[in-house]
Amino acid sequence: MSMVYFIPASQRKIALTAAQADDEPVLVIGGSGTGKGALAKWIHSNSPRAALPFHSATRERTLAEQIRECKGGGTLFIDDIANYPMSEQMVLLNFLKTKAVSSGSVPMIVNVRIITTSVPQIDSRARAGMFNDELLLRLSKNRIEMPNLANRTEEFEDITMGILEEITRELHKEYIKGFGEQVWRQLRDYDWPGNLRELRNVLRMAVVSCEKERIEMKDLPDFGHDKINFQATRSEFEKIYLSELLKSFNHDLDKVARAGRMEKITLLEKLKRLGLMH
Repeated sequence: MSMVYFIPASQRKIALTAAQADDEPVLVIGGSGTGKGALAKWIHSNSPRAALPFHSATRERTLAEQIRECKGGGTLFIDDIANYPMSEQMVLLNFLKTKAVSSGSVPMIVNVRIITTSVPQIDSRARAGMFNDELLLRLSKNRIEMPNLANRTEEFEDITMGILEEITRELHKEYIKGFGEQVWRQLRDYDWPGNLRELRNVLRMAVVSCEKERIEMKDLPDFGHDKINFQATRSEFEKIYLSELLKSFNHDLDKVARAGRMEKITLLEKLKRLGLMH
């Protein structure tokens, strides 16, 4: 079982235990963009349930309904559990106690594992009576903390190189091996308010622009004075990336959609939004 770059060194033993503890719930704590969802998928993929579905809960439907639909097994991922209403928290607590959920007049036993995420404020919410403390206790048996990227200075180089390797492989630009010295200084000095998500987005744009073995300053998006505008950066990357794909496949949308790993309807929506439709 390989431990990936984004899992903090201090949390790797817990993550490994969580992956092996097949039936126990997991709680991943961290701010926005710290990699909570990616860790949830890693735990599922490295558990005995890896061959079974990874379901993602939505707020538009009740938890009871979504748990029932997982009767085939696998993992149910519940994002931002701290902001679910008390009534839904009780549904989840009762399920964790009994492995059953109401289905008409007869409880339905469902063999699905629960992985949840939350912002760090879940503890203070529980103390204030805004989150069920018994549910928090049960979820915290496998509790993993994902710190902000600004607090991971000793791991920053490994994280950055891990993301770079992943992106260059995805975009078929494996000839890119690293960064110029000035780029490294720029990346290290920035405080990354968008955490891993923001770093990944910036590196994707740099990889798209880079044509040599090392990423240089000209390849980076504009960092501004102190903060990167994450939404602007994301749109700029998507426009550059899709423009390159359109050129590469001579505007064959079926091939572009396959290369971009998205449905054709999603591709058409993005092209229209970014002004790339002719």
